[in-house]
Amino acid sequence: MPRFSETLREHAQYPSNQGPIVGADLVGKASLNCNPPYITLYLKVSDDVITRAGFESAGCGVTTAICSVTTELIEGTSLEDCKLITVDQVCQRLDGVPPDKRHCVLVVLKALNNALGVADQ
Repeated sequence: MPRFSETLREHAQYPSNQGPIVGADLVGKASLNCNPPYITLYLKVSDDVITRAGFESAGCGVTTAICSVTTELIEGTSLEDCKLITVDQVCQRLDGVPPDKRHCVLVVLKALNNALGVADQ
């Protein structure tokens, strides 16, 4: 069994929505271990629904894949529903994330929550 799913490898190699969004309505940043932000999410919002999402990442390929699939997951989703997205949902969309890389999902969701104004829990 391969370490990374085909879906994860595809998103790492050909990420969706990579790059900043000029004029984004919401921007969220997050990092690990108090390092400078290495994930930035950009969100365009209309009527409390995310209409477009983009990202910049200085992380590994797994982090890029997680950012990619997260932007796909949140586009067309209400701001309130985005606050409910879980690590498991993101991992399922990638057909699995190795246990030693699941912390990358937490950082991406932290950037999302930062953009949405949700305090760290």
